[in-house]
Amino acid sequence: MGLGRFGSIVFYCLIAFVTCAMAFRVRSVGNCTPQYGFQCSLQYKLHQTRESFYNRLLLIGIFSILVLCSALRFDIGNDYRQYTQTAHEAYVGGYVVTELGFNGIVKLIYSLFGTECYEAVFALFAFITIVIFLKAMVWQSVDFAQSYFLFMTLGLYFQTYNTIRYYLALAIALYAMRYVLRRDWIPFIFWILAAALFHKSVLLVLPVYWLASIPWKKIHIVIGLIFSALCYVGQKLILKIALVFYPSYRNTIYLEGGNNISSALRVAAVLALYIWFIYYTKKQEAKAAITISRSREIQFYGQLQLLAFAACTFFSFLPVVTRIAYYFSVSQVLLIPLLLSQVQEANIRKRVKMVVFAVYLINFGIFLWNAQQEGVGLLPYRSWLFTQERYIYK
Repeated sequence: MGLGRFGSIVFYCLIAFVTCAMAFRVRSVGNCTPQYGFQCSLQYKLHQTRESFYNRLLLIGIFSILVLCSALRFDIGNDYRQYTQTAHEAYVGGYVVTELGFNGIVKLIYSLFGTECYEAVFALFAFITIVIFLKAMVWQSVDFAQSYFLFMTLGLYFQTYNTIRYYLALAIALYAMRYVLRRDWIPFIFWILAAALFHKSVLLVLPVYWLASIPWKKIHIVIGLIFSALCYVGQKLILKIALVFYPSYRNTIYLEGGNNISSALRVAAVLALYIWFIYYTKKQEAKAAITISRSREIQFYGQLQLLAFAACTFFSFLPVVTRIAYYFSVSQVLLIPLLLSQVQEANIRKRVKMVVFAVYLINFGIFLWNAQQEGVGLLPYRSWLFTQERYIYK
């Protein structure tokens, strides 16, 4: 029994509304410097005041709602059934293309339960993925509520119902950005290698995040654009190289290209905001008010958006290139609150914030409206609590 398309859209909107309302009630506490106020309060003052305890309850509430809705789903997502079959093959020793991390978890859970309990596999992946996403936003964002709002309205949470291996790797990549900004490369490499146990595409961020952490000059951007254009011209050769690393995409529909216009437009909009902010700080002579660490952080996230835009355009011929672009564009949940916090004039900050929130709400509506399409498969919502149907393999 499912909720139907309309009922499922209402249900998803309710999840987003309730959890966002809870997120906006989370407040910074303690005596911290302005530029690190929220992060400082949650990291170091969490146990010291009543308000800190209230913050913790809110975060636990958000986490519980997200995990339960994800763990209780049945046949939701374009690859749910495929994952049940892949898990079966991994358990019985058949041929699978999934990485060691996924295969190991499946074998462990199936052995503990004494049966092929794929519901527990989906629940565990939901638990770990959401923990890491929330932890990344709590520890790394200047405004958790804004970051969480973007996380939901981008559809990132609901997309974790699909390709569970990939979104776990994406969450780890977002979390690992903190080490790039600190130039703490050993933990960064460790986390990315751990993520690669579940989706090897994340290895791409090892050189790319390092490259994005280096200040770019105009000549570097020009060289990058020329290189990207040459890759687009020589796409047949690039595609052959890509298939060496991903042979499972050979002779599939994915070779038709993995990009879509909406992904490119979303990245372009964030990139436009970043460029506007650079122009704004120069015009208002407000750059001096931005600390060196914040400037480096803004630059890193902004350059990642530029790389995401290049991936969505010049490299649109690659299979499921949107997944590659997400490793770069996911930083927008941290970049946008950071940019807004650095706008000095209250009126301008309020207007820009209203525009940003309106755009993301529209994006969320479009995302939900198209969530039933083939390749997405998020509607209608169904739960294994209310159905006797199961996928059984022999």
